[in-house]
Amino acid sequence: MKAAYGLSERHEKVLSLVTEEYIETAAPVGSRTVAKRFRPPLSPATIRNVMADLEDLGLLTQPHTSAGRIPTEEGFRYYVEHLLEPEPLPEETALLIESRLSREAETESWEMLLRTVSNILSDLSGFPVIVTTPKLEFEKLVKIDFVPLSEGVVLAVAVSASGMVIHRVFRVPGDFPVRRLEALAGLLNQRLPGLTLRELREVLSSELEYEKGVLEELFRMLSESSEEPVVEGLGRLLDLPEFQDLDRLREILHAFEEKRLLLQLIDRCLEARTPQVLIGEPGPRCPFRKCGAIVASYTYREVPVGGVAIVGPVRMAYARLIPLVDFAARELSRRLDKLSS
Repeated sequence: MKAAYGLSERHEKVLSLVTEEYIETAAPVGSRTVAKRFRPPLSPATIRNVMADLEDLGLLTQPHTSAGRIPTEEGFRYYVEHLLEPEPLPEETALLIESRLSREAETESWEMLLRTVSNILSDLSGFPVIVTTPKLEFEKLVKIDFVPLSEGVVLAVAVSASGMVIHRVFRVPGDFPVRRLEALAGLLNQRLPGLTLRELREVLSSELEYEKGVLEELFRMLSESSEEPVVEGLGRLLDLPEFQDLDRLREILHAFEEKRLLLQLIDRCLEARTPQVLIGEPGPRCPFRKCGAIVASYTYREVPVGGVAIVGPVRMAYARLIPLVDFAARELSRRLDKLSS
């Protein structure tokens, strides 16, 4: 993107100042405001010319003829990718996160751990937070039971080492006898200690032929994460100027309620080793077309299993929030490993 725009140092500095002022005030930024902060000093007239150039490039826009400029979504992307300098996470913030996560009552289960992280991040950021549940594929399992429901339909109940209890209904061939299910459960439980679902799948795939189809369906169902993500701080949207329009607020609340798009946004960032910033989404009907998200993956034994995301307007303090999300995700990873050991 940087090469495509070919911005000079002066143009980048003006874009950076306009973006940071807009993040702070939520109001269009005028040339006089930028001139006061520009070093070495430039006249407001020169700043206006630079802002006009940035507007021609689609990086700034003027909401009203007599108003100042604000960054476009493309302008925000340029700022985040090329101009942003993340702030160091304050030591007191890190200590606060560690302290709240260390309370035994709040970390006795993975569910409480995720909820505590989402609550902390929402409190510290002032925005809604989503934390997806870990994928069972990378968890150690301690027990699996099968409950026949009807012909060809079975309920599988799996318990993980960290306390997750997963229920999945799956199909087996109609002629698959119940006694083979009982034998299969016994074999699985004999092999489970110390293995994740992925490892168990690899071990058994070469050993069992008759049950192979049933096992593949079972493993597929258990690997899918159908657990509801943890969502915290939705009410904070009411305090943001971007969502004072009721139609816009209704749109974003509907997206949180549906969750499908939110999960897709988070899932596509899980393989990244650093926090990812998503600004806007294509399509006029997309509920996140005027939103931003900061997403970091958390891991189990260094394998990404879920995501932590702050979601809000495009106008977020990315320099402050990116280190916050990054630290929370890494701390969650560390404690999930500890909880599952």
